[in-house]
Amino acid sequence: MAHLKPLIRLRKYRVEEKQKALAELFRQTELLEGRKRVLLADMEREEDLANASDSIDAMFSFVAYAARVHTEIEKLNMLIGLMEPRILKAQDEMREAFAEQKKAELIQEQRDAEEKKAIARKENTNLDEIGVEAFRRNKQD
Repeated sequence: MAHLKPLIRLRKYRVEEKQKALAELFRQTELLEGRKRVLLADMEREEDLANASDSIDAMFSFVAYAARVHTEIEKLNMLIGLMEPRILKAQDEMREAFAEQKKAELIQEQRDAEEKKAIARKENTNLDEIGVEAFRRNKQD
């Protein structure tokens, strides 16, 4: 029986590559989420400054700034929304690759167990033959 160890190594490599790709997607999503948090914090700080100021110009500036920030946040939300299906697809691909790896490992384990059983049967048969031969010799003597 052919050994599946090279196939198992290949499948492990594929799983690792899928895991790396998935981790990269999560990292990109986290970067987008982080950028969104920074924008929201900056906008809150700017709003506090505008409210503390008595100037009408400060309020008009804040309103324009807030509109730009909301537009940027909408873009980030859209990008995050585009990442979610990619993440789901990458997770499915990783699960599939892992399942293929496990199948190959299980088949190899079964083959190894069958090989051990065959060796044990052969050894038992040889020992039985030796025992029978020793019995015959003892009986002849």
